[in-house]
Amino acid sequence: MKLLSVIVPVYNVEQYVEKCLLSIIENDLPHEDLEIIVVDDESPDKSMERVQPIALQYPFIKTISQKNLGLGGARNTGISHAQGKYLLFLDSDDWVLPNSLKKIVDDSVASDADIYEFSAQGIDTQGKIVYHYAQSTNGKSMDGVSYYNQVRYMNSVWNKLYKTELLVSQNLFFLERIFIEDFEFNTRVFLNAKRVIATDFLVCQIVQTPNSITRNTDAKKQKKMVDDILYVLKITNDLYQNQNDKSVAMNQYFTERLGFVVATAFYQLFKNKADYSEMKELKTRMVEQNLFYIDFPLHQKIKNRFRQIFLKNFAVLRVGLFIRKLF
Repeated sequence: MKLLSVIVPVYNVEQYVEKCLLSIIENDLPHEDLEIIVVDDESPDKSMERVQPIALQYPFIKTISQKNLGLGGARNTGISHAQGKYLLFLDSDDWVLPNSLKKIVDDSVASDADIYEFSAQGIDTQGKIVYHYAQSTNGKSMDGVSYYNQVRYMNSVWNKLYKTELLVSQNLFFLERIFIEDFEFNTRVFLNAKRVIATDFLVCQIVQTPNSITRNTDAKKQKKMVDDILYVLKITNDLYQNQNDKSVAMNQYFTERLGFVVATAFYQLFKNKADYSEMKELKTRMVEQNLFYIDFPLHQKIKNRFRQIFLKNFAVLRVGLFIRKLF
């Protein structure tokens, strides 16, 4: 059995994908323990022309082509074909650092972790570090809900190893063709995880491109982002309401996550200088569906402050938007 399957979706990344693949291949995990699953999500550029010569050279690389299903759909294809004990979801414009894979795989296997989180850096297109996240449980494992409430790390999937058996046995796949798919996926995975471990060991670097949804100002993409957030809010709230466990810890888990998504929606609109009428309409839609979660503290300081200042005093948001549009 392979120890690690690295799932690499490919779409419009011809300038990055070769570096991504070589960072995995040239790492310190023995090739007999490794497989790389490259999922061509109907990429319109020459990405696969960069992939094919590398795949021909290394038999542990699988290439799969499919009709476009988005990032979540490409990852689901990877999960379905994976033979590794653990999964790493690595976007094809990111890479892992030298001598990093063996340690996290060995640690995950030794601890029998369901989720193993590691440190990551975000870098801009010039290679400048723009953030560095690091946490540690000092070898201690926790169930997913307790871990999220007490430790937490990142909402993304690319700084984690996931036990394949957990995802497959609990039918934990990504929603397809939506934004914030990582957040929604992790909500369900952490809910089912029994052993979660964090390390501050630095493993990967994530490229911050201007086309990501949190930085893209395209009106259609912003509208889709808002619609997707409402959808994720609804299904996450349904999951919350259907929980038999009504403990304080479970309530804290869901109300923080729901509140984070609400704050994220308005924060993104605020950053992109949306009209007040658009934000007021979004609030109305959330209130009508009992999704306007703003009464619970958030762990992310910036969004918690935004919640306290603007979302709990919505009229103040008009003033904030007016000032924002002056700059």
